[in-house]
Amino acid sequence: MDQQQIRFNFLDEAQECLHQVESVLLELSSKIAEPENLDLALRATHSVKGGAGMMGFLPLSNVAHRLEDFFKILRIRHHSTQITTEIESLLLLVVDAMAYIIESHRQGLEIRETWLKDRVEPLFDELSKHLGELQLEDENLLFAQREETNVELLMFEEGVEPILDEFEAKLKELPPDELSSALIMTSEKLLVFARMANLETFVTLCESIEEQAIITSPKNINFLIDEALKIWRRSYALVLRGSFDKIHLVLDENLLLSDDTLEFDNFKLPEQNEELLSPNLDLPSNDDLAFLEQISESDLDLLSEENLELENLEDLQNTFANISVFEPEKPLISPPKNTPIFAKTPQTVRVPVEQLSQFNTLFGKLILERNRVNLRLEQLRNFVQLMERRINQLEDSNTRLNNLYDQSSTQDSVPVAEQFISSISLANTGIKSSAKITNRDNFLRQFDTLEMDSYSDLHLISGEQIETIVQLKEVTTDIDLGLEELNQAVRELNNTMGSLQKNANGIQMRPFGDLVKSFPRLIRDLNLKFKKKVNLNIEGETTLLDRTLMESLNAPLMHLIRNAFDHGIEPPKTRETRGKNPQGTITVSAYNRGTQTIIQVKDDGGGIAFDKICNRLKQMGITHGKIEQMSESEILDYIFQPGFTTSEEVTELSGRGVGMDVVRTNLQEIRGTIEVETKVEKGSIFTITIPSNLSILRVMLVETKTMMFAVPVDTVREVVALSKEKKSYGKEIKELIWQNQTIPIIHLENIFTFNRPSRNFEMLGNPIIKQPTILVVGNKENIAGIYLERFWGEQEVTIRPIDSSFPLPKSLISSLILGDGRVLPLIDPFKIVQELSQNPHQKTDLLPVSVDNNKENTLTKVNTILIVDDSINVRLYLAKTLENAGYRVEQAKNGQEAVDKLFNGLNVEAVICDIEMPLLDGYGVLEEVKAKPQFQSLPIMMLSSRSNEKHRKLALNLGACAYFSKPYNEQELLSKIKDFILH
Repeated sequence: MDQQQIRFNFLDEAQECLHQVESVLLELSSKIAEPENLDLALRATHSVKGGAGMMGFLPLSNVAHRLEDFFKILRIRHHSTQITTEIESLLLLVVDAMAYIIESHRQGLEIRETWLKDRVEPLFDELSKHLGELQLEDENLLFAQREETNVELLMFEEGVEPILDEFEAKLKELPPDELSSALIMTSEKLLVFARMANLETFVTLCESIEEQAIITSPKNINFLIDEALKIWRRSYALVLRGSFDKIHLVLDENLLLSDDTLEFDNFKLPEQNEELLSPNLDLPSNDDLAFLEQISESDLDLLSEENLELENLEDLQNTFANISVFEPEKPLISPPKNTPIFAKTPQTVRVPVEQLSQFNTLFGKLILERNRVNLRLEQLRNFVQLMERRINQLEDSNTRLNNLYDQSSTQDSVPVAEQFISSISLANTGIKSSAKITNRDNFLRQFDTLEMDSYSDLHLISGEQIETIVQLKEVTTDIDLGLEELNQAVRELNNTMGSLQKNANGIQMRPFGDLVKSFPRLIRDLNLKFKKKVNLNIEGETTLLDRTLMESLNAPLMHLIRNAFDHGIEPPKTRETRGKNPQGTITVSAYNRGTQTIIQVKDDGGGIAFDKICNRLKQMGITHGKIEQMSESEILDYIFQPGFTTSEEVTELSGRGVGMDVVRTNLQEIRGTIEVETKVEKGSIFTITIPSNLSILRVMLVETKTMMFAVPVDTVREVVALSKEKKSYGKEIKELIWQNQTIPIIHLENIFTFNRPSRNFEMLGNPIIKQPTILVVGNKENIAGIYLERFWGEQEVTIRPIDSSFPLPKSLISSLILGDGRVLPLIDPFKIVQELSQNPHQKTDLLPVSVDNNKENTLTKVNTILIVDDSINVRLYLAKTLENAGYRVEQAKNGQEAVDKLFNGLNVEAVICDIEMPLLDGYGVLEEVKAKPQFQSLPIMMLSSRSNEKHRKLALNLGACAYFSKPYNEQELLSKIKDFILH
């Protein structure tokens, strides 16, 4: 990012800081100035001052610096008090001047000194008259408050530096023999403040300096004084920072050494260093060691005389012994938290709108693919569970087969199946001769059945089947483990996707509060100018709006608020005569509803005068008769026409006839709409509806009468399960008691009608709620319940607009794509409730009415057919034929399973049954089913490979309505099914 772009980004941040300052200032005259709010304004102003100075915007930095000083004055002298309106107005004018400077810098315009002198300086002069100028004591008190310093510590901070400055100034005038005493006297003064502030570390330091001053010689005292001043000032700065643990307790040990030692420390030995670094060292030889042995005692005495005398050595030892050694101690008071005074401004970057739109589209595709993965994973889990059940069934079947074989073996009888398998085995091998079989039989006859087990080929095949079952179970276990790891990975993917979606919404969306943050200032200025008392309430400030819509919505909302202030809210005296509060209220609210955002501007004024609108229409040439034929909504629609106004004179607020025209024009550019509701002496509500550009939505999947719909989660107030008494009413239920009020019940099948046959929309898995349920929807004025038969849970889905050449109902707002690629309609329950409240008998056709009014075209119910056959291939083939014809299919693999399903409540319109089946054949099905009165009219068609007349007559006599022989004619079968169901 280049420097120019960084400067522009800072100007945007500075504008945000000004909004924070303005929000604080708007409450100063009406509420007590809270210290926290003043700190917020102070931080924002400080950020502007520092950033502007660094970016080279000096006029902005200077004005922010002056404003910051006055905020400091308010923070120290006037916190927890109520500020006058005059001071508040002056501060707001300074903020306006800073906003003008920011805009000028953005446009590259020069800020002239004459403008600053004529426009800005008078504001600061007036503020100085009311608040005074910032003093050093104010800065110290403010710093102390921020650091949470106690009074004693504050006295230490204010008292130490003057003592050090005074001592340092006297050093040049003092004679050398008084320096030590002056150093000790200064240390005593500092000890007073240190003990008062309970700074034990600083006390220990001062005592150490005093002791060293006593033992230091006059020629070294200057060096000690310099070091003492340096460490005192450093320790003082550490106290200001709150870093008490970093204060030195004593001076450096080098200060105790003599001048000779100090000179030796500074002595450089370049030649010796080179010799030491040399790898060839001249080590002593044996001859040198022999020379040392030849030294006499007299030579040693001469060497000792050259060393220090014993008395000098003892004096030096006594000096070291008199030095006190202090162990470091922890400070007795805990240092205050060192928190940053000013908050760091977050960094931002600019992103083109096209890239955001593309990112939103790609993210929608990503959500769709995620849902597809979740769906297929759920199917895979179901398949694994089904495989486990099938293996268990196979194992049970094999166990029964083994038991049957053992029983036949003990009875010395060979089952027919064993003989058959043995013959096959012999034929395949071709190596066993009849002689071998005879020899084996003769051998086995020598033993009793309890003495020798006899194994046949059937037993061997059964053993192989058992081993295969065990191996299948092992494979199933491996699949389960792999599936669990895959589930964990998908769960983590879903969590990551959730975080990604949250951040994506944060990038593309902005809170509603950013759009309306300037409106409180607007109402405040209008109140002062037009002598009205109007309060502005803002609701839904956290509601997210698309960034691309913010600029287009600013002008419409501004005009609506000004219109509500001028035309809506009455003067205080008029409100009192009507029994109202003299202070009017304008409420601006926003909330998301499905794929739309709703913004309302509501006032409690006198409402819109229809007589004034009608008079204006007459002046425009519209006849009285035509006006009488108009509805209220049509009359109200004229206020949005260009040039239309009911004001008799042109004022700063109204009379030009352009405000409401701008509202509708700007909203149409973003595909928004506006509706008006008004009541005389009660007020008016302007409702703006704008579409959301987000392609991701959380919905509830619901089912009623074989129809599947999606409902936005944020449109549902509550999900209510019906009681047992209410369930029996089903479609007849008309109302429900909810939260002590009676609400009507809506049946979607009565609202949406299809003019063609519809197939059942089968969902995978099981529904969350299988019993009749009510969705409570609507707003405060209109609340209703939607009757549901099944609730399938919630999903985050990708929504897509519906492109249709036919006009769609208002309540059908979009469509969504499930994980398996199927499409569901997305409905807005609020629209349904709103339309029904206006027209209780309304019915919506989702498709145009066909010219052919044949009964086939009006069939909307999906009929269910039960297929009963022991052959799975026959069932699948027949099911495919029926599903292609628009039927829903249920299956049973034998007659007993079919009877159990019917007796347990399975609702079907017809049955297609085979004759020869295990457990219970087709004739048995006819006997059991037709014996029940409720199944007398149920069509049961027999489909068998037996084509003789005897079987056909028997089936018809038992209650079958038709008899088909395999192979059958599909068209004839479908025609018969259709006739039996319709008749």
